[in-house]
Amino acid sequence: LSSLAPDADVFLTYHGLDAARFPDPGRAPGPDGSAPGAPVQLLGVARLVAKKGVDTLLEALARLPADLSWRYVHIGGGAEKDRIKAKARELGLADRIDWQGAKAQDEVIAAYRRADLFVMASRIAADGDRDGLPNVLMEAGSQELAAVTTAVSAVPELIEDGKNGLLVASDDPAALTFAIETLIRDPERRLRMGRSARTTVLARFAMAPGLDSLAVRLRAEIEAKPPKA
Repeated sequence: LSSLAPDADVFLTYHGLDAARFPDPGRAPGPDGSAPGAPVQLLGVARLVAKKGVDTLLEALARLPADLSWRYVHIGGGAEKDRIKAKARELGLADRIDWQGAKAQDEVIAAYRRADLFVMASRIAADGDRDGLPNVLMEAGSQELAAVTTAVSAVPELIEDGKNGLLVASDDPAALTFAIETLIRDPERRLRMGRSARTTVLARFAMAPGLDSLAVRLRAEIEAKPPKA
């Protein structure tokens, strides 16, 4: 880009979330993981492929203290489905996981609204494949769902550690466990982070603000050009 247009300014505009499809959920504080009858519901939405790090997430879940009441719901299919499910069984997690497979977007939105915490362990795969900025993090945030995720690629542009979620290094199950446990035990903090996440998404990652910004830039360029003779 710099060689083609050395004097150009470069502006970042995110591809944007259609906020009309993700209305305010009016979320209330959820359970704190201490009552067996009210498990904290963790949600992951990801294809079962290497870059999503679901195997690392499973290792983190297996390390959670025995006194915590939680359940993990996973939405998404993928090439590594059989291997990942086998790993869950090996770790003794089969009874705490609901593998739901691929779902339509309306069903995914409903799952965001039922969940208490979004969890994702993206990483750089051995072949270099990686996420950019996963749409599911924006979608979860729009539903006031705090996230525990990894500081990979552009994720830190959306998730501010300690403000609207918690960030950990990739492929670090122990750090992931600590972050997940922290938010399982603190529903009020989850709620504050979730509300902050929705504010962030609507202000910086929704479609309308992005289009408005792009229109301003294009209008300025048009107006700056001298009229043709």
